[in-house]
Amino acid sequence: MSDITRQDLLTVMLFATHIAKLDSDFDPWEKKMLVRFAETIKLTDEERASLGKGGQSLGQSLQSISSGNALQLLIKMLCAVCYVDGTANKDELDFIEKVISKLGSPVFVLPREEWGEYEDEVFEILNSL
Repeated sequence: MSDITRQDLLTVMLFATHIAKLDSDFDPWEKKMLVRFAETIKLTDEERASLGKGGQSLGQSLQSISSGNALQLLIKMLCAVCYVDGTANKDELDFIEKVISKLGSPVFVLPREEWGEYEDEVFEILNSL
């Protein structure tokens, strides 16, 4: 998994924050997952401020993903954030579909009722870096 770069991790954080806020209900469970992600990757104050400013294009950020493993991490994190609050709304599901379609290659995604597994997988991947 060493082919996942620091920039990849920041991109995953950017996308995860976006999907958490997409339904205008930034749920406490979503916040908890994002905080855990930030702590696990040791997000610096400077990186946090940069992500908080916005201005990053999601499309350009997606194009900067460096490897297949980073793409898998991104999709797993999006699904985990979508699932963690117990409600996967249409906007979140549409966003995940749009990201997958932009990748240009097939991505395997578990059935929605199994997305809870992705939280553990994400943090296993992060802890192996």
